[in-house]
Amino acid sequence: MNNLIELAKEIIATHGYAGIFALTTAEQFIFPVPADIFITLGTSTGLIFTKVLWIISIAAVVGSLIGYFLGRFIGHPIIKWMFGQERLNQCEEIVKKWGMWGVIIAGLTPIPFKIFTWTAGAFEMPLGRYLFAVTVSRIPRYIFSAYAGVLIFKTKFYASTEMSALILGTFQGITEFVPISSSGHLVIIEHFLHLPEEITAQTLATFDIFLHGGSLLAIVIYFWKDWVQVIKDAWKMVSKFKFDYNSLAFKLALGTIPAIIAGLTLGDYFTGPLRNLNSIAIAFIVLAVVYFYVAWKGQGNRKENVSLKNSVIIGCAQALALIPGVSRAGSTIAAGVLSGLKREAAAKFSFMLGGIAILAANVYALMSIGSNTVVPGIKFTLLGFGASFVFSFLAITFLIKYLQKHTMRAFGIYLLLVGILILSFM
Repeated sequence: MNNLIELAKEIIATHGYAGIFALTTAEQFIFPVPADIFITLGTSTGLIFTKVLWIISIAAVVGSLIGYFLGRFIGHPIIKWMFGQERLNQCEEIVKKWGMWGVIIAGLTPIPFKIFTWTAGAFEMPLGRYLFAVTVSRIPRYIFSAYAGVLIFKTKFYASTEMSALILGTFQGITEFVPISSSGHLVIIEHFLHLPEEITAQTLATFDIFLHGGSLLAIVIYFWKDWVQVIKDAWKMVSKFKFDYNSLAFKLALGTIPAIIAGLTLGDYFTGPLRNLNSIAIAFIVLAVVYFYVAWKGQGNRKENVSLKNSVIIGCAQALALIPGVSRAGSTIAAGVLSGLKREAAAKFSFMLGGIAILAANVYALMSIGSNTVVPGIKFTLLGFGASFVFSFLAITFLIKYLQKHTMRAFGIYLLLVGILILSFM
């Protein structure tokens, strides 16, 4: 292994970023040295953290695709020859039992990932799910590996203005709806990403409105038929001066009240003292335990219609999302399942309720804008807004379909691993 590391070091020293790309691509399906080491080797030779991270992330996807198609077309005999029958049987069991979450777990942990790239193809895992698993496992792992490098070299990543917009928009879109906490991951990013000087705290505050605007647009488009009905019901209640307690519009309004009260009374406290890595890690671990309990408790739920009681319970859970590290989507879906709803029904109501919360927060933020407010550049804003919209829509689509067959246990595993990883760095 030492000889291979020396070989990797020589390749990186000679070929720079191209060497890192080639090594990382090969590592996904054949090269035995973990790509995490390439981050340290690259930065130690003077390569820029952010470029190394992006190159490794792209190469991980490319290499994983190569391994997948090798397994798909070459098949079992080569895998057996390379890794052994026992290891092949273990991977087959994991892939068939856990599906893409087996790939995610392997991607986040020291389990040799190259075996899973081959077996995922050999046992014909759907390509879309496989790519999603690769993206949400390998990239976060490399980010944390890079963060370890930051601790070693006592510096931060330097990102260009455009890259910063894409990074922030992508994380906003994914983590707003996949129940892993957007606020928690934002705090993590802030600890190792050095933004350009022109992107000040005031600029980010305004930019955040556009990021959430992208997520809001995704919610509106995905559930557009339901929103049309909500508007009709709301107009009917207003015109007749009479509440329709069975309408979705009334239930959404009722569920929004707890978050408004909590935001106006406790918002400043939660957004200040608890925005640190220790608090985020603890919140992740607690949330993971909640997900495990929900997965066990809600197995037999068949209820699809949201009642007024469900609305209040889910609304109170949404108020908890003011705590940094607590996922709004996760807490509300968990509350819905614990109150008797099917997972997908709870997710749909959660996302629509989140749409109203985002709209209310953005309206409040826009009303608070003064004459001295710093407005980000058009290109910066459009990149962030676009990335947020695209990844928000993909995340909504994924989670709605995923929860039809699966519990939230896998997200709990992810949060537990990340929480422990953060505490181990502190």
